[in-house]
Amino acid sequence: MERKNYTVAVDLGSSSVVVAVGEKTPEGAVDVACVVSKPVEGVNAGRIENIELVSRAIREAVSEAEEQLGIRITEAYAGISGDFVRCARHTDHVFVYDPQNGVNQKDVDALFDRMRNVQAPDDETIMERVPQNYLVDDSQEVRNPVGSFGKKLSSTFNFILCLKTPMQRLDMALKRLGIKMLGVVSDALAVPESVLLPDEKEEGVAVVDIGGGVTDVTVYYRNVVRYIASIPIGASAINRDIRTMSVPEKHVESLKQKYGSAVAELAPEDKLIRVNGRTAREAKDILLRNLATVVEARATDIAEFVQQEIKDSGFAGKLAYGIVLTGGSAKLKDLDELFRRVTGMDVRVAVPEAGITEESKEKVADPAYSTAVGILLKGAEQGGCAFVERPSTPASTAVPGAAPRTGFIPPQQQPGPKFTSVPPRYPQAAPAEEPAPAETRPEIPGQDEEADREDPVVVEPKRKRGFGSIVMSAIDKINKGFSAAEDEEI
Repeated sequence: MERKNYTVAVDLGSSSVVVAVGEKTPEGAVDVACVVSKPVEGVNAGRIENIELVSRAIREAVSEAEEQLGIRITEAYAGISGDFVRCARHTDHVFVYDPQNGVNQKDVDALFDRMRNVQAPDDETIMERVPQNYLVDDSQEVRNPVGSFGKKLSSTFNFILCLKTPMQRLDMALKRLGIKMLGVVSDALAVPESVLLPDEKEEGVAVVDIGGGVTDVTVYYRNVVRYIASIPIGASAINRDIRTMSVPEKHVESLKQKYGSAVAELAPEDKLIRVNGRTAREAKDILLRNLATVVEARATDIAEFVQQEIKDSGFAGKLAYGIVLTGGSAKLKDLDELFRRVTGMDVRVAVPEAGITEESKEKVADPAYSTAVGILLKGAEQGGCAFVERPSTPASTAVPGAAPRTGFIPPQQQPGPKFTSVPPRYPQAAPAEEPAPAETRPEIPGQDEEADREDPVVVEPKRKRGFGSIVMSAIDKINKGFSAAEDEEI
């Protein structure tokens, strides 16, 4: 029997996929039941390029979550990020129905209806409409226009748009597992829900989520999302640069996290680290200062791109709380110091803390879980996800051709009796052939009498061969041989 308590979030990144499951409490907070992270391949800068590899990684993460909770997941909310997600502004207005009594909620609803009629380009879809401000008679800016006096109510909305193809591929990857995607949200809108404090949203802050292939920037001011941007560069670019130092690919990530630094001058000058190769002879010594120099160069590029996006938002001088860094790559040592030097703003590294229970904070105390928890919070506002408590696939959610996930193998229907043709127990006689019709020949006088005089056919008996005759014939051959030999000249 299905229930509507749990909410499931799927955060598909360029290097990992995170599945978070939680339940909304009566107090309004979300209790995170479990969170699972698995490496993923087949995603480049947020775009799914190999759906088979992506589905396999999601299957592993979902199966582990199902095993922990003893459920079968059939619905989920998903996040999406990449340079195919953008924001666009549109301004419109309505005339107040009763100016004498001021603006009422019906006037605001009429303005929202006009914004809902705005159409996206053919290859894009509108993910969300965010009102930026309200103007009464084009002069008085208010947060809540209800009760204000005027004849004209106008507003600027921020439209979050996304290309249809990446969303369709994400939906396809989940359908292959028998999971229905209830909704998709931009990662840039989800992350602030899990890491920002109320004062930060009010006074102004820029959230920078650094992932493997994409860096998302979200600008908050006066409790409103003012700007979002996705930069198609992330920690994978740093890893590629480290790889040029002849470091085996399997050691790059651990080397960066344990010994890397985003500020070269803060790294030790004379400390070496030995990186093992395939054999002891191939081991390589790397100076930590050189490693930090490589990391700093690419991290500086990311920081400069972020700074430019903040300037393009038009709120660079209004962000009292500076920058909040999060995402799996925010754990890089001294990255916050690098951003301070490049942008000149206050910087802090955040983990998911907002909107969840105290018990849940320990489970998700990692910047890499910020997006998944944010999607979980956004999904909980819309409603829970359906699931089943027994390991079977409901007929309503089963997808033709979807492979069963590891850990919960649905019971297969037992094949019924199959009737096949059985050969007869005893050999059957072949049907008798009908005699060929007799050939009709012209009657010849006296023919019957001659036929009567023909001798009957006699079968010759098998000739008997005695041993005596065989011996005598052999002796004759030998004597002839000797006689022939005597006649030859020597």
